[in-house]
Amino acid sequence: MIGKIMRTMSWLLLLPAVTGVFGCSGGSTPAGPITVHFWQFWEADVVGPILTRFEAENPGIKVQMKQLTWQNGREEILAAVAANTAPDLCELGSTWFGRFAADGALADISAETDSLRARLRQWEAAMHNGRVYGVPWVLGTRAVFYNKRLFREAGLNPDLSPPDTWPRLMEAASKIHKPDAGTYGFGRNSGERYVLFKKFMPLAWSNGGDVLSADGLQSVFNSTENLEALKFWLSLKSVSLTERQDQIDQAFKQERIGIIQSGAWLFKTLPTDAPKLEYGVCRMPRPDGNNRVNRSFGGGEILVIFKNSPRREAALKLAAFLARGDNALALCRVAKSVQPAAVGMENDDYYQANPGERTFVEQLTTAVFPPNDPSWQEMENAVENWVEKAMFEKVTAEKALEEADQEIVALLHARIP
Repeated sequence: MIGKIMRTMSWLLLLPAVTGVFGCSGGSTPAGPITVHFWQFWEADVVGPILTRFEAENPGIKVQMKQLTWQNGREEILAAVAANTAPDLCELGSTWFGRFAADGALADISAETDSLRARLRQWEAAMHNGRVYGVPWVLGTRAVFYNKRLFREAGLNPDLSPPDTWPRLMEAASKIHKPDAGTYGFGRNSGERYVLFKKFMPLAWSNGGDVLSADGLQSVFNSTENLEALKFWLSLKSVSLTERQDQIDQAFKQERIGIIQSGAWLFKTLPTDAPKLEYGVCRMPRPDGNNRVNRSFGGGEILVIFKNSPRREAALKLAAFLARGDNALALCRVAKSVQPAAVGMENDDYYQANPGERTFVEQLTTAVFPPNDPSWQEMENAVENWVEKAMFEKVTAEKALEEADQEIVALLHARIP
């Protein structure tokens, strides 16, 4: 608890410095409070209490919050930018960020965020061309959930041999897999966009593969490392139930699947949907080898200010407050789907008491966040489409990598004048 108090105090000590940078400079004090227009995607009862605390600590600023939906929120933001009616502060998913930054819609806040750099992780997700255009708020990743009872029934020790390597995953899935009895070893994803990429690519990243070169200028998808990962992913067919994520999650709760890759959202539903389920959580599997790391997909929510905002200083102050460890954790504890971007939160009392959720915070330290490429979503689609074709044996693994690579190359060339 002492560590938690000290971290909170350090953030509070930082706020005067942040206020000095973000506050209004010179001139007369404006009449009445400043109203910051804030658009975001969380339920009002999740983020509302945090905004109330902000207003209490900052009596000169009021927050007018609008809740967006994931179904049409992106289009609503785009329309507001086009009409010059964008909010002061806005939550953007990290996969959207690149397009908005490349289009010049966001304010460059590089200088104003210097004092926050050491306190938040994954600034790369909030940068474009070496400049900062957002503040990391909360982050998300994927990890492995496994059924301890099914492990023991298969003669495995779930505590000593979690499925965190390719050989352990295959061994456990093979021993648990009894489809005639309605039990499957592993859950493989297919049939929905923006999901399969987050399950296959961790295998490739953990094997040293990638989608783009380090400078983001070339496709490296058609590689030996990615081919090894894809062949392993395809080999799991014989011990898997292949379905959509919601179906896989449901089968896991019903104890019909031994091992799944999923998100932290399960922590919210498992206590009510499967209160007797005995499960463990570990990092995404890696190949055997001392030089291999358990990597996963990383994504997050970035707080951005649109460049035409007349309330930039107040909006930045709100962003710093929201990203502060205690405030981000207040959201994460209720949402049960994301983790704070604030550094060191794995040592917080909450995560010490909840080791499964702590695994997600630890997984973020080796997660791979997509580059802020304006064509990234199209690149993800190319990977997913061709990997899924290989899964259903419409093409070979080699052909899938070759075709996806060609599509990625075309996307890179399309933006060259």
